[in-house]
Amino acid sequence: MKWLPFGILACITIICQTTFVPALAIHHIWPDWMFVLAVHYALWGPWPDAAIAAWLLGLIVDLQSLDRIGLHAFCFGAAAWAIMYVRQAVFRDHPVTHIVVTLLFAFSVRFVVAFYDWWFGSLSTSLTVLLWPAFFVALYTAAWAPYLHWPLIRLGRWTGLRSSRGYLIGR
Repeated sequence: MKWLPFGILACITIICQTTFVPALAIHHIWPDWMFVLAVHYALWGPWPDAAIAAWLLGLIVDLQSLDRIGLHAFCFGAAAWAIMYVRQAVFRDHPVTHIVVTLLFAFSVRFVVAFYDWWFGSLSTSLTVLLWPAFFVALYTAAWAPYLHWPLIRLGRWTGLRSSRGYLIGR
C-alpha cells in the first residue's frame, strides 16, 4: 500500500464529500463516500495499513463535524478490522460484494453513531426515529459503492492495492 496516493484520494474524497455529495441528497440523506474509500482499503490493503487508513478516514470525518471526535475513527477502524476477516470468504472485486459489505458495515457504523447521539443527546426521542435515517444513509452509500470501487480498482497499480483476478470491468 502506498501512502501518498492514499493521502491524495483522502483529500479528493473529503472535498467531494463536503462540496459535491450534498447536491446528491435525497431528503437530507446523502452517501458517505469516505466510508466507501475505507471499505475499499479494508478489502484490498494489508493488515495494519488498511486498518490505519480506515481509522484516518474516520478521523477526517470526525474533524469535519468537530462534535464527537473519535467516534467515526473508532467505528471506521472497527469496520475495517471486521471486513478484513470477511474478505477472504468473498469475491472482493465483485459489485454485489461491494454493495453487501458496504451496506452491512455502513449501517453498523451509522447505528453506533445514532445510538451515541440518542444516549448522550435526547433520550426522550425514540431510537427508531434515529435508526431510519441511518439505514437510508447506509443504503444510499451501498448503492454508490460499485460505482466508486470500479475506478479505485482500476487505480490499483497506482495505489498499491491490486486485484487478485485483474481489473473488474473493461478488461
